[in-house]
Amino acid sequence: METVFKMSFFKAPIWNKSPLRVVSLFWVWLTVTMKWMQLFVDPDRDVSLSSKTERLRSLVGDDAQRQFKGKNFDYITPAGTFVYCDDKSLVEPSNMLCIDLDHLDDDSEAMKWKVSPEEMKQLLLKDPYWGEKVLLMFTSPRGHGLKVFVEINLDKCDYATWFNAIRNYLMKTYGLGEKQVDSSVANISHACFISYDPDAYLRADLYEFFI
Repeated sequence: METVFKMSFFKAPIWNKSPLRVVSLFWVWLTVTMKWMQLFVDPDRDVSLSSKTERLRSLVGDDAQRQFKGKNFDYITPAGTFVYCDDKSLVEPSNMLCIDLDHLDDDSEAMKWKVSPEEMKQLLLKDPYWGEKVLLMFTSPRGHGLKVFVEINLDKCDYATWFNAIRNYLMKTYGLGEKQVDSSVANISHACFISYDPDAYLRADLYEFFI
C-alpha cells in the first residue's frame, strides 16, 4: 500500500498553535518552489514567500532574523497531523521526520565542516543507506542550512529512536558537528518553517498530477 505523507500547516506567527489545514509533501514542494503572490497583500506580513525569504536573509544579527522569521513565516509539523501544535495533540503520524542541518556554510563557530546546502543535497541523494528514503529537501529560511525530510517506519521503533539514529549517522558519516545537526527538533510536534527554494528536491513518486 502506498504511503501518504500528510502533515499540518500553520499560518504565521509561530505562536499560532492551531492548524489551518492538512497538506501533502507535494503541496509543500509547490509552496517552496513557486514565486506566488497572495491576492490581498499585507506589506507587513502576507507578501510572497520569496520576498519574505529575501528580506530575512538581508537582516543583520541572529535576534533580528529570529524575530522576523517567527512573526512572518508559516510552518508545518512534518511528523504528522495535529489538532494543536504540541506533542500531546498528535492525530496521525506521517511516518517521516525532518532533520535540520544548520550552519553548513555560514562560518560560525558551530560549523565543523563547510558545505553548501546544494552540495549537501547531492551528497544525501547519493547516500547508500538513506538516499532512497529522502522525500523532500529545501534550503532553510536563513540560507545556511537544509531541511531534510526522511521516510521512517514507526512499526520498527519510536520517533525519538529514529531521530537519534539518523542524527548520529549524519554526524559520523559526513563529519557534521553537534550544532550542525540540530537536536532541538527531536520532539514529534516540532515546527518546520517553510522558506523559498526554487531548487527544492521532491522524490519522484510524490508528484501529484491532476486530470
